[in-house]
Amino acid sequence: MVAAQRFNTSTGNPISWILGVVTTGSNWKFLRLEDQTVSIDFDEYLISQIGKILGIFTESLKTIGRATVGDPII
Repeated sequence: MVAAQRFNTSTGNPISWILGVVTTGSNWKFLRLEDQTVSIDFDEYLISQIGKILGIFTESLKTIGRATVGDPII
């Protein structure tokens, strides 16, 4: 996430925030990097909770849709 943030900044395309996802395939965890602050969702989502997992992705995409035109998506 930090590497993506640095790359985008160095190429003149700074982004507001980055969503991070760690998964084993059956267990999912989410993070968000905004500026120099990492927010960690300490909940662990199981694949049986696919509705919640997809909800997190959906809300993130809605936020991206409201981002400034020209912001890259990583």
